[in-house]
Amino acid sequence: MRLEDLRRNLVLKIFSVLIAVAWWAVVRGADTRVRDFNVPVDYANLSESMELSGRVVDTLMVRLRASDDILRNLSEDRLSAAIDLSRAPMGEQRVPIGRAMLRVPAGVEVVRIVPSVVAVRIERRVRRQVPIVVEFAGHPPEGFEKTGHSVAPATATVEGPSSEVAQVTRALAGTILLEGEKSDLEFVTHPTPEAPAGSHVRVVTPTEPVMVRVAIGPAKPAPVVVPPAPPAPRAVPRPPAAKRTGAP
Repeated sequence: MRLEDLRRNLVLKIFSVLIAVAWWAVVRGADTRVRDFNVPVDYANLSESMELSGRVVDTLMVRLRASDDILRNLSEDRLSAAIDLSRAPMGEQRVPIGRAMLRVPAGVEVVRIVPSVVAVRIERRVRRQVPIVVEFAGHPPEGFEKTGHSVAPATATVEGPSSEVAQVTRALAGTILLEGEKSDLEFVTHPTPEAPAGSHVRVVTPTEPVMVRVAIGPAKPAPVVVPPAPPAPRAVPRPPAAKRTGAP
């Protein structure tokens, strides 16, 4: 094709191309949609001697663009986000979330990620042995009382981030209601660390349930308290009598 042929009706040709591009954009826009998904976060490759502590972001809000057919058949179990912690140092850091961290099907465009930065705190994993305790509520009926109780085993091993394990001083085996009970009780339960909500501390031993035994028997009579005798009154010495003197 000669150059003169290309220049012929050049304005009309450019106008036709612009119309085609605009029409393609309109058709493409009509065929695509956006939709928000909650995508689970996987913290991968963290050393076994380390552990996440504090508040951990476990889901991201991800806005995706795709054709209506793809979005209609797309479920959240086909989406995931992975944060590689293999080289992360101990302490707190902020990790930017990029599109390369997301696993999405072909034909899907990532439009937005919230949050775009995730705070991560890494601590050393430690263990500690704490007593297993049981709590009681209510009282046996009149004439009966709790005479004792036992927990077997008596201790538990807890594990988690070092700063959180340091705050755990006991594991709870539950609360036993004594209201109306006149005979011994036995319970099988799983102890849990006494820790704030959101704590990552857990019980690693015992792996089996613990046995709680409560002894209830006749109430011992209250000891009779004899008030002490009042002290004897102390004799008050009489003043010496005045001497009488004779007349001169």
